[in-house]
Amino acid sequence: MNQDERQAIARTVTGFFQELGAQLEEYSEGRAVVGLTLTDKHMNNASSLHGGVTASLLDIAMGLCGTWAASPQERRVAITLSLNTNFTSTAPVGTHVRAVATCRNAGHKIFMASCDLLDQNDRLIGFGEGVFKKGAYRKDLP
Repeated sequence: MNQDERQAIARTVTGFFQELGAQLEEYSEGRAVVGLTLTDKHMNNASSLHGGVTASLLDIAMGLCGTWAASPQERRVAITLSLNTNFTSTAPVGTHVRAVATCRNAGHKIFMASCDLLDQNDRLIGFGEGVFKKGAYRKDLP
């Protein structure tokens, strides 16, 4: 997938993805990588990465990895049914993090994914697993 295709897909992802400042770095069948360079708005009161940002990045990447389709018209939204998040270390402002998600198993309507949140040195910051339902086609949404 080239950069123009990746940007076109990223523009269809919900506003929260864009509000976080996330970038779609990789997207292919069964895999999605969402990146983010941390700013002050991503920090908690202890000046480290907020747990809600970690959970959101994992959720976004896992939802994307299970809804990839060769044709953009066939891509569906993902509805999170269950999300398990584990926090392993902190990250300061300026750190570039990547949520690397892999679809572990997929049926017609339900898929399961796992995801690691890594910093620019591939240090594990958090990880999680989720169960998702494939929702409406993106083309059918406003």
